[in-house]
Amino acid sequence: MSLTIKGVLLAGAFLVPLPNAHADSYIGLDGASISVENQLDNELNPHGMRLRLGMRLSDLLDMELHLGGGTDSSTPAFESFSATYVGAYLKVYSPFGQRSSLFGLAGVSGISYSQEVNGRTFTDSQSGFSYGFGMETQISDRLDLSADFMRYSNNGSEFSELSAISFGVKYYF
Repeated sequence: MSLTIKGVLLAGAFLVPLPNAHADSYIGLDGASISVENQLDNELNPHGMRLRLGMRLSDLLDMELHLGGGTDSSTPAFESFSATYVGAYLKVYSPFGQRSSLFGLAGVSGISYSQEVNGRTFTDSQSGFSYGFGMETQISDRLDLSADFMRYSNNGSEFSELSAISFGVKYYF
């Protein structure tokens, strides 16, 4: 089953309400600066986007799904590079001031890489434990600003690490 199909199925599972869960669901859209390290200790920095779908389980706990990726074609070492990822997380909040919260995320992710060198395409995929931390600030009853750091992968394959710093908005519906 492809990474995209798994992501869509996982997104559907997040939209099914759980017993005793609050009805607050949300969608977030973020710009992301992605950092990918390969076995040669080179660092690639594709810029991309991330979509977040989530559901509040309590005042201090959410379930969240990330779908994102980025591309880069500005380096002489290859014609193009892309990384896409999907992840499922539990997100724990700690209030900070009257309108802000610090949070931590932990879960699993799957990543797919594609690199084109001299007209040939090379791909790799991996999955495993993923974590992150960040901050959100409420700007209205339905809109938050957010910033976070995520470590999506660190398993030592061809591409040894993928992490991202993301900034964006979250809309409650």
